[in-house]
Amino acid sequence: MQVYRESLSKLFADADSDPICGLSEPAVIKNAEKFGKNVITKSREKSVAKRFFEALSEPMMLILLFAFVITFGINLGKAISGNDANFYECVGIAIAILISTVLTVVMEGRSQRAFAILNKLGDDGAVRVIRSGSERIISKTDVVVGDILLLEAGDKVPADVRLISANELTADESMLTGESKPVKKYADRIPKEGAGIADIKNALFSGTFISSGSAKTIVVAVGDNAETGKLAEDVLRERTVSAPLEEKLSRLGKLVTVCGAVAAAFVFLLSLVRLILLDEVTFFNVENVFVEAIVLIVAAVPEGLPTTVAISLTLNVVKLARSNALIKKLVATETVGCVSVICSDKTGTLTQNKMSVDGFFVGGAFIGENKLKDEYVAVNCAVNSSAVIVDGKADGSATEIALISALKESGTNYEDVRSKVKTLEVSPFSSFKKYMSTTVLYKGERLIFVKGAPEVVLKMTGKDARAVPKEITACQERGKRVLAFAHGKGDDYVFDGYAIISDKLRKDVKKSVKECLSAGIKIKILTGDNIETARSIATELELPTAEKNVVSADMVESLSEEELINALPDITVIARSTPRTKLRVVKTLQKMGEVVAVTGDGVNDAPAIKHADIGIAMGSGSEITKEASDVVLLDDSFSTILTAISFGRNIYSNFQRFITFQLNVNLASMSIIIVYLLLGFASPFTSTCLLWLNVIMDGPLALSLGLEQRPLRLEGTSPVKRSDNILSAKIMMRIAMHSFYMCFIVALQKLTNFLKVPVAEEDTVVITMFVFFQLFNAINCREVHRESALKRIFTNKLFCVMLAVTYFLHIAIVQFLPHFFGTVPIPFALWLKITAVCSTVLIFSEAYKAIYRAIKRARKTEMAKFAVIKKSPVT
Repeated sequence: MQVYRESLSKLFADADSDPICGLSEPAVIKNAEKFGKNVITKSREKSVAKRFFEALSEPMMLILLFAFVITFGINLGKAISGNDANFYECVGIAIAILISTVLTVVMEGRSQRAFAILNKLGDDGAVRVIRSGSERIISKTDVVVGDILLLEAGDKVPADVRLISANELTADESMLTGESKPVKKYADRIPKEGAGIADIKNALFSGTFISSGSAKTIVVAVGDNAETGKLAEDVLRERTVSAPLEEKLSRLGKLVTVCGAVAAAFVFLLSLVRLILLDEVTFFNVENVFVEAIVLIVAAVPEGLPTTVAISLTLNVVKLARSNALIKKLVATETVGCVSVICSDKTGTLTQNKMSVDGFFVGGAFIGENKLKDEYVAVNCAVNSSAVIVDGKADGSATEIALISALKESGTNYEDVRSKVKTLEVSPFSSFKKYMSTTVLYKGERLIFVKGAPEVVLKMTGKDARAVPKEITACQERGKRVLAFAHGKGDDYVFDGYAIISDKLRKDVKKSVKECLSAGIKIKILTGDNIETARSIATELELPTAEKNVVSADMVESLSEEELINALPDITVIARSTPRTKLRVVKTLQKMGEVVAVTGDGVNDAPAIKHADIGIAMGSGSEITKEASDVVLLDDSFSTILTAISFGRNIYSNFQRFITFQLNVNLASMSIIIVYLLLGFASPFTSTCLLWLNVIMDGPLALSLGLEQRPLRLEGTSPVKRSDNILSAKIMMRIAMHSFYMCFIVALQKLTNFLKVPVAEEDTVVITMFVFFQLFNAINCREVHRESALKRIFTNKLFCVMLAVTYFLHIAIVQFLPHFFGTVPIPFALWLKITAVCSTVLIFSEAYKAIYRAIKRARKTEMAKFAVIKKSPVT
C-alpha cells in the first residue's frame, strides 16, 4: 500500500507520465510491458484426464481399485481353469469407481468459472483518458499504469488509481470492502502506514463504482497487480485443507484394509496348519485356501461405501435444494453438519444491504417508520430528494431511497406530494456544508426545506450545535445515520425532527444466531465497516462486545500466528476486515481444528469462501462469490444455514448407521471363519458365497440406512470435530459385541446342533443364520446410540421394503437355486426356527440399551437430588 503514501510527483516520474499531458504513445507501450496489461492472467486449466487420475488417487478409490484387481484376477483364474466364475462383483466395483470419479471430475472446475466472472469486473468498455495532451476514449483493457483517467458518477473504476483531484467524490466499495455506505474520497488524505483498503481515502479500486462527484486520477496498478487481481489469485489457489468427511473416510478405509489384510493372513495360516494336520497339503488345496484368504480381504473392504456415500449425498442435495440451499459440491452436504465456526460478513448477509428508516423523532416523540404523518417532515422527505421508485426498482442515493420508501410505508405517495409543490431552487448536499436544501412554493408560501447533519441543522434553527440530543449521539455511536429536518423562509428555521437510518438486520438473523450458539457453533463477524458499526451489530445480536471481543483488522494483522491462535477464541467481531484478513482468520481456525463456514455476498468474501471448509454465498450476492462457494442460499436467509447444518448432522448420523451395518457384516463373517478354523472345521463360506453376502449387504439395504429421515433439530446436538472418527469407541464396542454374539450362536449351533439339523443341511443353515442375523442387526443399526431401534421403525419405508426383499430373496435362492453357492433346500419349519434364533440379536441389543438408559436415568436423578441438597440452606 506504499503507493498511496507516495507523492504524486514521484508516481508520475516512476510511470514516465506528465500531470498535464499524460502518457505519450511510446510510454504506453513501455508501461504495458513493464507493469502488465489490464487483464487478469488466466491460470492453466487441468485437463479432464488429469482430474480423472487425481480422483482415482483418492484413498477410497485406491481401495476399490485393489478390490477390483483382486476380484477380477480370482474370477479370471476360475474361468481359465474351467470353474464357475462370477464377474458380477467386478462390474459392481467398476460402477462404484466410475460413479465416484465422474462426480469428482464434474464438480471440479468451479475455480475456472469463478475466474471468468472475476475477469468481467474489468470487462471491456469505454473510459476517458488523457494521453499526449488530449482527451480521448479508450478500451478499459488498454489502460496502463501512468494513464490519467477522468471519472464521474456512474463510472466503474477500471484499475487501481490514485486521486489527483476530487470534487464531492464518493465511491461504492461494498463489493471489495463490505462497507455498506458510499465512502467519501479526498485527494489530499494520505493513509497511515499499514492502512487497509477501507481506510485509504485518496484512491479508487478496480471494479468499484463512483457514487457521486468526479475525479482526475493516475493509474497505479492494473490487471494481476490490482486488488481484484490479488483476489483472483486467492480464489484460484487450491484449498490446502480437505473436507472432514474425506479425512474420516480415508482413515476408516486404511483401518479396514489393514485389519482385513491381517485377518486374511491369519486365516490363511490357520487353513494351512489345518491342511498340514490333516495331511491334505496339495497345490490345489493351498491355491483354494489362498483364494479364500484374498476373497476375505475383498469382503472386509466396504467397496459399496463410496457408492452409498455418493448416492446418499446426491439425494440429500435434492432435498436441500427444496429448502432453498443449493449445494454445489456433494461432500458439502455432510461437511456443513460438522461446522463449528461461522465467519459471517455483515453487509448483505446479517443485514439487508439496503438503507432503511428505523424510525422518526417528530413532535417530541419517537414513531415507527410506517407511522409518519407529520406534514413538514413528510414534505421534506419527498421534495428534498431526487430518488425515484419505478416498478419496484429504486434509483438514487441509498439515504433518499430509504426516506421515500418510509413515506410509502406510511401511506403517503411521494409523487403526489411532489406534484402539489413547485420547486424553485435546489442546493445539493456537499461535504463542506453538510446539508441539502430545496426551495418550493407550498400552500402559497415560499419555503425552504432543509435536511442534513443534526449539528448543522440544529444550528440553523438557532440552537447550540454542541447541544446535540443524547439520543442522536447514541444512535451515531451505534453506527446508525441520523438526518435532521427543518423548514423556514430563509432567515429563521423551525426544527421538525430527525430520522434514524441504518442497514437493518435480516428478520431471521437474531433467532438463527441464538440457535447456532445453542448448538455449539461459534459466530464471528468479519466486516469492512468501522469498529463502532461492527460493535452495534454484535450488540443487536447479543454477542460479546468487550474490548477483547471486538477488534480491528489492523490488530489482527499485527499478531503472530501463535498470538492469533490464542486471541481468536475470544474474538467475535473483526472490523475493517480485508479479504486477506478474512482468509488468514479462516486458515488459522482450520489449524486450530475447527470446521469453518464463511458466509458472504461480496467479491471481497470470495477468497475466504473458496478456502473455507464450507463457503456459503447469498443468492443475491455477486456471481464470483457464488461460483467460489459450496452452498448458495437461494432465499438469502441465514436460517437456511441452520436447515443445511441440521441436514448435515443427520447425514453424518446416517453414515454412521450404514457403516456400522457394513462393518458388522464384515467383522462377523471374518470372526465366524476364524472360529471355525480354530475349532478344526473348514470355512462355512465359499468364495462365491462371501461375495454374494457382500453384494446383498453392501447394496440397497445399506443405502436405505443412509436415507433415514429424522426431525431437523440442532438443540442438544454438537458439531462433529475434524479429528473425530466416523465410528466412535462406543460404536466400535457395539460392533464387536454384536459380531461376538452372532459368532457365538453360529459356533454353538455347529458344536451342539441345538436346531437338530441333518448333516447335509448344516452349511446351508450356517449361511442362512448369518444372513438373517445381519437383517435383524440392520434394525439395530437404525439407532447407533442408546435410543431404541424399535422407535419409528416404520418411518423409513424404503428400509422396510429392502429388509423384506432381502429376506425373501435369500429364501428363494436357497430353495430354488441351490447350486448358486452350494446350498440345499430346507424345510419350512427350519426357516421359522432360524428366524426366531436370529431375532435374538435384536433382543440382545435392546436389552443392554435399556439397562444403559436406566443407569443414566438413575445417575441423573441422583445428581438432581445432590444439587437440591447443595442448594438448601444449612439449618
